[in-house]
Amino acid sequence: MSRSRMVVADNHASVREVMSSLLELLDIDAVTCSGGDEVLELVEQSEFDGVISDVVMPNMGGMDLVVRLKQKRPRLPIIMMSSYATEALEEEARSKGAVGLFSKPFKLETVTRLLEEAGIDFMRLS
Repeated sequence: MSRSRMVVADNHASVREVMSSLLELLDIDAVTCSGGDEVLELVEQSEFDGVISDVVMPNMGGMDLVVRLKQKRPRLPIIMMSSYATEALEEEARSKGAVGLFSKPFKLETVTRLLEEAGIDFMRLS
């Protein structure tokens, strides 16, 4: 079985690095970028199993990204993250087509639960 591939989008390099390292630990290849426009380009150029994106980014926010990705790739699972996660924000993300939303800083259990909901194959850590 080949490794899952995901795009990680956040305008903060440190968040991209930490999330990418976490995904690598879970045996998922991560390609990182800093904004929504880059995500759209990556998804057009290559196949990915999912996207993890921040809600607040310059130029194109995460909610707009979800809508645009769902128009291009309706089956692509998208997981959102935010420093300002609330139930209302999660409801909005889900209503636009995201699998769910987790808060930053994030917990391994929350990320893996959403990866499972998204149908992403990953290695379970004991």
